[in-house]
Amino acid sequence: MSTELALDIGYLTIAGKQWGPANGQPTIALHGYLDNANSFDMIAPHLDHLRIFAMDFAGHGSSEHRRHGELYSGLNDIRDILAVADKLGWDTFNVIGHSMGAEIGSQLAGLFPERVNKLICIDGYSGTNQATNTLDHYRSTIASSFKAGSQLKVFPTLEAMTERLSLATGQNAISARCIIDRGHTKVEGGYTWRTDPRIKGSGPFELTNDQFHALLDRTTAETLFIVADMENAWLKRSIELVTTRDDEHMTFVSLPGHHHLHMQDHSDQVVTLIQSFMLERLDKTA
Repeated sequence: MSTELALDIGYLTIAGKQWGPANGQPTIALHGYLDNANSFDMIAPHLDHLRIFAMDFAGHGSSEHRRHGELYSGLNDIRDILAVADKLGWDTFNVIGHSMGAEIGSQLAGLFPERVNKLICIDGYSGTNQATNTLDHYRSTIASSFKAGSQLKVFPTLEAMTERLSLATGQNAISARCIIDRGHTKVEGGYTWRTDPRIKGSGPFELTNDQFHALLDRTTAETLFIVADMENAWLKRSIELVTTRDDEHMTFVSLPGHHHLHMQDHSDQVVTLIQSFMLERLDKTA
């Protein structure tokens, strides 16, 4: 069973779910883009040697939206994670991230290596791109902050909402409904997302190739990559750079399955890999 937490970090309330014994290894779980803390419902209860706090990023799930004029950006998300860890009394902690959460978590591990013990990246890692593309991304992040009055689509039923999410992301109806259970609110005419509309068009900051390698050079955390969706161009660029380096503290494991593999048919394999990685070093040739 999980426990709901709402943490006042001074400038924002970050909500989330906590699992595991009080003396378990401190671990912060970070969900993907437009998902929420329910993303970890399938794996967190089985990682019983960890004290996991799965947080809703600002503007997602049950967490507060950012103030008017404040950007949704990867740097602000990293600041929030550190503030959450401080609130929990965790000087150091592990990070489990999926997709965007893995992207932000890997950047956190490189920028603040003294805070992160072990890093598990599920189908995600820091984004890398050409310099002109990274500048376009920064422009989009700023432009998205003006969308405060945008209206999100209203669905007549939660089933219709589930069908739409499943169609858009390719995940099955069970995992889509899991995200929706925490991510919806009732409005006139039906249901809509709790998500702040300003998030669309924003996200973690992308790095140039030189910055990407510098980030890896600064990362000291033992790192496990669990990768399924190699058709994802963003992820493929990052993984290709990582695997050419042969860093001793990084382990790469490929699994069959969908981008949301930790919520679907391969969740048990993800649990086994994380347990093995946390308790002892995996064979790099796995």
